Amino acid sequence: MPMERDTRNMLIVVIVVIAAVFAAFGGLVSSSGVSPPFTTVDSQSMQHGVGSQIGIIDTGDLMVVKSPDKVSILSYVEGYQSGHSSFGNYGDVIIYERGGGKNPVIHRAILYLEYNGNSTWAAPSLAGYPSELWYSTGGGDYNNLSGVLTMRDLRYTHALDVNLNLDDLAENTPWSGYITMGDNNTLFDQSIGISDGPVKIDGIKSVAWIEVPWLGSVKMLLAGKGSVLDQQVPNTIPSMAAVCVAIIFMFIGFNFLLDHRIYSAEGRALKKKETPTPPFPLEHENE
Repeated sequence: MPMERDTRNMLIVVIVVIAAVFAAFGGLVSSSGVSPPFTTVDSQSMQHGVGSQIGIIDTGDLMVVKSPDKVSILSYVEGYQSGHSSFGNYGDVIIYERGGGKNPVIHRAILYLEYNGNSTWAAPSLAGYPSELWYSTGGGDYNNLSGVLTMRDLRYTHALDVNLNLDDLAENTPWSGYITMGDNNTLFDQSIGISDGPVKIDGIKSVAWIEVPWLGSVKMLLAGKGSVLDQQVPNTIPSMAAVCVAIIFMFIGFNFLLDHRIYSAEGRALKKKETPTPPFPLEHENE
Protein backbone atom coordinates (compact mmCIF):
# COMPACT_ATOMS: atom_id res chain seq x y z
CA MET A 1 0.00 0.00 0.00
CA PRO A 2 1.32 3.53 -0.83
CA MET A 3 0.78 4.79 2.72
CA GLU A 4 2.66 1.83 4.16
CA ARG A 5 5.54 2.40 1.74
CA ASP A 6 5.75 6.10 2.61
CA THR A 7 5.74 5.30 6.32
CA ARG A 8 8.49 2.75 5.84
CA ASN A 9 10.60 5.15 3.81
CA MET A 10 10.24 7.91 6.38
CA LEU A 11 11.20 5.45 9.12
CA ILE A 12 14.34 4.54 7.18
CA VAL A 13 15.25 8.21 6.83
CA VAL A 14 14.73 8.83 10.56
CA ILE A 15 16.82 5.79 11.52
CA VAL A 16 19.65 6.86 9.20
CA VAL A 17 19.64 10.39 10.63
CA ILE A 18 19.60 9.17 14.25
CA ALA A 19 22.44 6.74 13.54
CA ALA A 20 24.46 9.52 11.87
CA VAL A 21 23.86 11.88 14.84
CA PHE A 22 25.01 9.27 17.37
CA ALA A 23 28.05 8.42 15.26
CA ALA A 24 28.96 12.09 14.92
CA PHE A 25 28.51 12.69 18.66
CA GLY A 26 30.73 9.71 19.50
CA GLY A 27 33.38 10.96 17.10
CA LEU A 28 33.25 14.45 18.60
CA VAL A 29 33.62 13.17 22.16
CA SER A 30 36.57 11.02 21.15
CA SER A 31 38.28 13.82 19.20
CA SER A 32 37.61 16.59 21.71
CA GLY A 33 38.47 14.75 24.91
CA VAL A 34 35.65 16.66 26.63
CA SER A 35 32.19 15.36 27.53
CA PRO A 36 29.92 16.97 26.62
CA PRO A 37 32.04 18.63 23.92
CA PHE A 38 29.76 21.69 23.65
CA THR A 39 29.31 25.06 25.29
CA THR A 40 26.78 27.81 24.59
CA VAL A 41 27.88 31.43 24.13
CA ASP A 42 25.49 33.79 25.92
CA SER A 43 27.46 37.07 25.85
CA GLN A 44 28.67 39.38 23.10
CA SER A 45 32.24 39.78 24.35
CA MET A 46 33.67 37.89 21.36
CA GLN A 47 31.49 39.43 18.64
CA HIS A 48 32.90 41.49 15.79
CA GLY A 49 30.02 43.95 15.57
CA VAL A 50 26.23 43.72 15.81
CA GLY A 51 24.68 40.58 14.36
CA SER A 52 25.77 36.99 14.04
CA GLN A 53 28.60 36.18 11.62
CA ILE A 54 29.70 32.73 10.50
CA GLY A 55 33.28 32.12 11.60
CA ILE A 56 33.04 34.50 14.58
CA ILE A 57 32.04 33.58 18.13
CA ASP A 58 28.69 35.34 18.62
CA THR A 59 25.90 35.29 21.19
CA GLY A 60 23.74 32.22 20.61
CA ASP A 61 26.46 30.14 18.98
CA LEU A 62 27.17 26.59 20.07
CA MET A 63 30.89 25.98 20.39
CA VAL A 64 32.49 22.57 19.99
CA VAL A 65 35.52 22.51 22.27
CA LYS A 66 38.69 20.49 22.75
CA SER A 67 40.56 19.46 25.84
CA PRO A 68 43.70 21.58 26.41
CA ASP A 69 45.56 18.27 26.51
CA LYS A 70 44.73 17.72 22.84
CA VAL A 71 45.95 21.04 21.47
CA SER A 72 48.98 23.32 21.76
CA ILE A 73 47.55 26.68 22.79
CA LEU A 74 48.95 29.65 20.90
CA SER A 75 48.45 33.17 22.23
CA TYR A 76 47.60 36.20 20.12
CA VAL A 77 51.27 37.22 20.19
CA GLU A 78 52.38 33.77 19.03
CA GLY A 79 49.63 33.61 16.41
CA TYR A 80 50.68 36.98 15.03
CA GLN A 81 54.17 35.63 14.47
CA SER A 82 53.19 32.24 13.03
CA GLY A 83 50.08 33.34 11.13
CA HIS A 84 47.82 31.08 13.21
CA SER A 85 44.33 32.49 13.73
CA SER A 86 40.95 31.28 14.92
CA PHE A 87 37.50 32.85 14.81
CA GLY A 88 38.59 36.04 13.10
CA ASN A 89 41.74 36.94 15.04
CA TYR A 90 45.23 35.74 15.92
CA GLY A 91 45.79 32.97 18.44
CA ASP A 92 43.44 30.59 20.23
CA VAL A 93 40.29 31.14 22.24
CA ILE A 94 40.20 29.42 25.63
CA ILE A 95 37.39 28.62 28.05
CA TYR A 96 38.53 29.08 31.64
CA GLU A 97 37.00 28.78 35.10
CA ARG A 98 36.74 31.91 37.22
CA GLY A 99 35.34 30.47 40.45
CA GLY A 100 32.65 31.85 42.69
CA GLY A 101 29.95 29.85 40.94
CA LYS A 102 30.17 32.12 37.89
CA ASN A 103 29.93 30.90 34.32
CA PRO A 104 33.19 30.00 32.58
CA VAL A 105 34.70 32.68 30.33
CA ILE A 106 35.38 32.18 26.61
CA HIS A 107 38.05 34.74 25.62
CA ARG A 108 41.20 34.94 23.55
CA ALA A 109 44.60 34.15 25.04
CA ILE A 110 46.69 37.27 24.36
CA LEU A 111 50.06 36.73 26.07
CA TYR A 112 51.61 34.20 28.43
CA LEU A 113 53.37 35.78 31.42
CA GLU A 114 55.84 33.94 33.64
CA TYR A 115 56.24 35.33 37.14
CA ASN A 116 59.92 35.72 38.03
CA GLY A 117 59.35 35.82 41.80
CA ASN A 118 60.89 39.24 42.32
CA SER A 119 57.92 41.43 41.32
CA THR A 120 58.87 41.14 37.67
CA TRP A 121 57.54 39.12 34.77
CA ALA A 122 58.91 37.36 31.70
CA ALA A 123 57.13 37.07 28.35
CA PRO A 124 59.39 34.92 26.11
CA SER A 125 56.95 35.07 23.18
CA LEU A 126 57.65 38.81 22.84
CA ALA A 127 61.14 37.91 21.57
CA GLY A 128 59.93 37.66 17.98
CA TYR A 129 57.05 40.13 18.28
CA PRO A 130 57.51 43.55 16.62
CA SER A 131 58.90 45.99 19.17
CA GLU A 132 56.57 48.75 17.95
CA LEU A 133 53.58 46.68 19.04
CA TRP A 134 54.43 46.58 22.76
CA TYR A 135 55.96 48.80 25.41
CA SER A 136 56.77 48.49 29.11
CA THR A 137 57.39 51.43 31.43
CA GLY A 138 59.78 49.17 33.34
CA GLY A 139 62.08 48.76 30.35
CA GLY A 140 62.32 46.85 27.09
CA ASP A 141 63.64 43.54 28.46
CA TYR A 142 60.87 41.00 27.85
CA ASN A 143 62.46 38.73 30.46
CA ASN A 144 62.27 41.41 33.16
CA LEU A 145 59.00 43.28 32.76
CA SER A 146 57.46 45.64 35.32
CA GLY A 147 55.40 48.82 35.51
CA VAL A 148 52.68 49.16 32.89
CA LEU A 149 52.72 46.91 29.83
CA THR A 150 51.05 48.34 26.73
CA MET A 151 49.99 46.05 23.88
CA ARG A 152 49.34 48.04 20.71
CA ASP A 153 46.96 47.47 17.80
CA LEU A 154 45.03 44.69 19.53
CA ARG A 155 41.42 43.59 19.06
CA TYR A 156 39.96 42.31 15.80
CA THR A 157 40.25 45.84 14.41
CA HIS A 158 43.99 45.84 15.15
CA ALA A 159 43.59 49.46 16.22
CA LEU A 160 43.45 49.40 20.00
CA ASP A 161 46.11 50.00 22.65
CA VAL A 162 45.49 48.08 25.88
CA ASN A 163 47.36 48.60 29.17
CA LEU A 164 48.11 46.15 31.97
CA ASN A 165 49.56 47.11 35.36
CA LEU A 166 52.17 44.42 35.98
CA ASP A 167 53.05 45.76 39.42
CA ASP A 168 49.46 45.26 40.60
CA LEU A 169 49.52 41.72 39.25
CA ALA A 170 52.79 40.99 41.05
CA GLU A 171 51.38 42.29 44.32
CA ASN A 172 47.95 40.68 44.19
CA THR A 173 48.17 37.63 41.90
CA PRO A 174 51.80 36.54 41.62
CA TRP A 175 51.50 33.45 39.42
CA SER A 176 52.18 32.55 35.80
CA GLY A 177 49.41 32.30 33.23
CA TYR A 178 47.68 33.81 30.22
CA ILE A 179 46.52 37.39 29.88
CA THR A 180 43.12 37.24 28.18
CA MET A 181 40.59 39.52 26.52
CA GLY A 182 37.32 39.29 24.60
CA ASP A 183 37.53 40.37 20.95
CA ASN A 184 34.73 42.85 21.54
CA ASN A 185 36.20 44.22 24.79
CA THR A 186 38.63 47.09 25.23
CA LEU A 187 40.42 45.97 28.41
CA PHE A 188 42.15 42.82 29.58
CA ASP A 189 40.15 40.48 31.80
CA GLN A 190 42.83 40.91 34.45
CA SER A 191 42.27 44.69 34.53
CA ILE A 192 38.51 44.65 35.04
CA GLY A 193 38.02 41.76 37.45
CA ILE A 194 36.72 39.16 35.02
CA SER A 195 39.73 37.07 35.98
CA ASP A 196 41.48 37.44 39.35
CA GLY A 197 44.88 37.17 37.68
CA PRO A 198 46.71 35.42 34.86
CA VAL A 199 44.81 32.31 33.76
CA LYS A 200 46.74 29.30 34.97
CA ILE A 201 47.24 26.31 32.68
CA ASP A 202 45.26 24.07 35.03
CA GLY A 203 42.45 26.65 35.08
CA ILE A 204 41.79 26.22 31.35
CA LYS A 205 38.70 24.07 30.94
CA SER A 206 38.83 23.70 27.15
CA VAL A 207 39.81 25.37 23.87
CA ALA A 208 37.30 26.61 21.28
CA TRP A 209 37.42 24.32 18.25
CA ILE A 210 34.36 24.54 15.94
CA GLU A 211 31.60 27.13 15.76
CA VAL A 212 28.03 25.89 15.17
CA PRO A 213 26.15 29.11 14.32
CA TRP A 214 22.84 29.92 16.06
CA LEU A 215 22.19 26.50 17.62
CA GLY A 216 22.91 27.69 21.16
CA SER A 217 20.10 30.21 20.81
CA VAL A 218 17.61 27.37 21.38
CA LYS A 219 18.90 26.98 24.94
CA MET A 220 18.78 30.75 25.43
CA LEU A 221 15.18 30.93 24.21
CA LEU A 222 14.17 28.16 26.61
CA ALA A 223 15.89 30.11 29.40
CA GLY A 224 13.87 33.23 28.58
CA LYS A 225 16.77 35.16 27.02
CA GLY A 226 15.09 35.94 23.71
CA SER A 227 15.48 39.70 24.30
CA VAL A 228 19.26 39.25 24.52
CA LEU A 229 19.27 37.60 21.10
CA ASP A 230 17.08 40.37 19.66
CA GLN A 231 19.47 43.05 20.91
CA GLN A 232 22.84 41.45 20.18
CA VAL A 233 22.25 39.13 17.22
CA PRO A 234 18.92 40.08 15.59
CA ASN A 235 19.65 37.94 12.53
CA THR A 236 19.97 34.71 14.54
CA ILE A 237 16.32 33.60 14.66
CA PRO A 238 15.68 34.24 10.92
CA SER A 239 18.92 32.43 10.03
CA MET A 240 18.05 29.44 12.22
CA ALA A 241 14.54 29.31 10.75
CA ALA A 242 16.00 29.26 7.24
CA VAL A 243 18.27 26.36 8.19
CA CYS A 244 15.31 24.43 9.65
CA VAL A 245 13.33 24.91 6.43
CA ALA A 246 16.33 23.72 4.42
CA ILE A 247 16.60 20.59 6.58
CA ILE A 248 12.90 19.84 6.11
CA PHE A 249 13.26 20.13 2.34
CA MET A 250 16.34 17.90 2.53
CA PHE A 251 14.25 15.21 4.28
CA ILE A 252 11.51 15.54 1.65
CA GLY A 253 14.06 15.32 -1.16
CA PHE A 254 15.73 12.26 0.35
CA ASN A 255 12.35 10.57 0.78
CA PHE A 256 11.45 11.40 -2.83
CA LEU A 257 14.69 9.88 -4.12
CA LEU A 258 14.11 6.77 -2.02
CA ASP A 259 10.55 6.45 -3.39
CA HIS A 260 11.80 6.94 -6.95
CA ARG A 261 14.42 4.24 -6.52
CA ILE A 262 11.90 1.77 -5.08
CA TYR A 263 9.27 2.48 -7.74
CA SER A 264 11.87 2.15 -10.50
CA ALA A 265 13.06 -1.19 -9.14
CA GLU A 266 9.47 -2.47 -8.83
CA GLY A 267 8.66 -1.25 -12.34
CA ARG A 268 11.63 -3.06 -13.83
CA ALA A 269 10.70 -6.27 -11.98
CA LEU A 270 7.08 -6.02 -13.16
CA LYS A 271 8.11 -5.39 -16.76
CA LYS A 272 10.43 -8.35 -16.69
CA LYS A 273 7.63 -10.55 -15.30
CA GLU A 274 5.13 -9.47 -17.98
CA THR A 275 7.49 -10.00 -20.91
CA PRO A 276 6.81 -13.51 -22.36
CA THR A 277 9.78 -15.82 -22.34
CA PRO A 278 10.36 -17.40 -25.73
CA PRO A 279 9.98 -21.19 -25.73
CA PHE A 280 13.16 -23.21 -25.65
CA PRO A 281 13.83 -24.35 -29.25
CA LEU A 282 13.34 -28.04 -29.82
CA GLU A 283 15.73 -30.04 -31.90
CA HIS A 284 14.13 -31.65 -34.95
CA GLU A 285 14.89 -35.24 -35.65
CA ASN A 286 16.61 -35.83 -38.92
CA GLU A 287 14.41 -37.77 -41.40
